[in-house]
Amino acid sequence: MNDIEKESSYLRRGSVLIISIFIGGFIASYFFNVVISRILGPHDYGDFKVAEAFTSLGCVLVLMGGSKAVARFLPDQIRNQNGEGVWEYTRFYIKVILISSSILITAVYFGHEYHLSIVDGDSYHPILLASLAIPVAAMSALLGGILQVAKRIDLAFIPWQVGNPLMRLALCGFYFWVFGEMSSFQAIAITLITSISVALLSLFFIHRLSLMPIKRTGNSPQHKEWLRVSTPMMFIVVMQMMMMQSDIYMIEYISGETAVGHFAAAQTTAKAVSSIQMALFALVTPLIVTSLASGHLSVVELNRRGFLMMVKVVLPIAITISYFGHPILKFYGHDTETAHLTMQTLIIGYSVSSILGFAALWLQYSGNEKSVLTVLICTVAINILLNALLIPIFDIEGAAIATSTALTISGITLSILMYKNLKIFPWTLISKKEIDETGVLVGK
Repeated sequence: MNDIEKESSYLRRGSVLIISIFIGGFIASYFFNVVISRILGPHDYGDFKVAEAFTSLGCVLVLMGGSKAVARFLPDQIRNQNGEGVWEYTRFYIKVILISSSILITAVYFGHEYHLSIVDGDSYHPILLASLAIPVAAMSALLGGILQVAKRIDLAFIPWQVGNPLMRLALCGFYFWVFGEMSSFQAIAITLITSISVALLSLFFIHRLSLMPIKRTGNSPQHKEWLRVSTPMMFIVVMQMMMMQSDIYMIEYISGETAVGHFAAAQTTAKAVSSIQMALFALVTPLIVTSLASGHLSVVELNRRGFLMMVKVVLPIAITISYFGHPILKFYGHDTETAHLTMQTLIIGYSVSSILGFAALWLQYSGNEKSVLTVLICTVAINILLNALLIPIFDIEGAAIATSTALTISGITLSILMYKNLKIFPWTLISKKEIDETGVLVGK
């Protein structure tokens, strides 16, 4: 079996597996959010979601793009299973995580002590405890990046996508059953426990597969080169997250935690669409560097496959959620009627972003990280500006309009840049001329 046939086989088998994992993870996360929303009520649920969003963002910041850059620096060592340099790379980014997270945790602590509004309160805000989960989650993401490049997407994603929300659901349900009450602070404490469990499980898988022998290399580590590539990747992920999360922070600031709770119900439901995007990104990422090295035809074919897979899965899911929106939102147990239009608006933005999303991935791994970052910074700024204008007028529906508009602008702009740099759009097919010149159809 040649490389093209192996790639095709991997995509066929992997697409079913990765989509199943992410759909399963979405369902598990959805039921966890429904249960925790009913237990905590709108105000405390809003507090919990703010702390959860802070943990996700902090994890990306302290990791400095280390998990994303694995596919650039270690694919041969991981796939050939010699493991040379994997420990050196991991060791360096663990140090980065520990130093960065220590600074962040200290900043959050003093923010609470000196009454910074987002972490202030009569008792310790959940964000303070959530900050302790950041280094653990970051290490888990780093280890998951190694498993992903090894094409063990089952081991890379099942523990975090499916196992983590199921563990949180079980532990929160058990705690509430025993004590009869629960606060957002206690829910975050359970999140910390499950994050540690997932990190240890990922480490066990890597050890069992012998992907990371604990030994130093004789060569001088290229720390500066690693950071030069990974740092823009980190900022790209931060901007992508801010596109999704700036709504929550601004709704809390302008309208309060109760509005955040309603918005979170709509956003969590609509994120079924973006979960598919993340799933297919995870599937295709290990192939991108190899495809770029193989030439234009390989890039066009892999891009076409990814685009078609995205369209075939995203559109049916978006239509289904839109149709059953009201009964789905009723599960949250509080006033979610106001969240229905918000959910519909978010689905539009998430769908456009997903279908055009591979442009950012190709640009990112072809040396155009700064262009992607510039576009995302501009669209995040647009999102924040629109939030400031629309939330006071339309409340959470205004936040959804802002996000969908920003995501659409980002997708279109990155698609144009993709054509400028790689001479293809997300939907580009191999031309008949190229087939005639090579005599073969790539991937067939």
